[in-house]
Amino acid sequence: MQGRLLWGLLATVLLVFAIAGLRSCRQDPVIAAAVIPPVPDTTSTAPTPEAASDVEAAKLRARIRQHDDALYAAVAALQQYLAALGGGDRAKADAFWVDKRPPIDSHEADLRELKNLRGLRIENGRPKPLDSDPVPTALEIPVELRVGVEGSPLRRYRGWYRLRRAVADGRWEISSASIDAVKRAE
Repeated sequence: MQGRLLWGLLATVLLVFAIAGLRSCRQDPVIAAAVIPPVPDTTSTAPTPEAASDVEAAKLRARIRQHDDALYAAVAALQQYLAALGGGDRAKADAFWVDKRPPIDSHEADLRELKNLRGLRIENGRPKPLDSDPVPTALEIPVELRVGVEGSPLRRYRGWYRLRRAVADGRWEISSASIDAVKRAE
């Protein structure tokens, strides 16, 4: 019985030293605490401040992940729209708009009328939340486009698309756009 107690005590001490050593090697103590769980305190049933902070840190990480996932999904939807538009599939492209059709004047310069595209390069800026929700439901995404059209010089466009998350299915829809052709410097 005493041998088990001694071995248990020795294992606990070694675990504490290992945790202390790993924590000192880590830059971020929150991440280190998440990777190596604290040694449970069997003498008290009340939650410790460290456990409460671990729970809060986990909640914060989950919110950040949801926020980042939302931004990524919105940018992916916009790029899928532009790829469908560049591929000439207007019906597929229109499905990305609110109510499955763009407004009569979508403010996309001449992008919707281009034919015989050779290539489309999309560079988007960082999405800007248009609401104050922790996980945004409305975003503005700045874009710069370079479009190669057969028999024409390279065309450049700059502007933004506004997207919102659909309540029904959670997918991102384009609600408005402001894209202008960029004049070439002579």
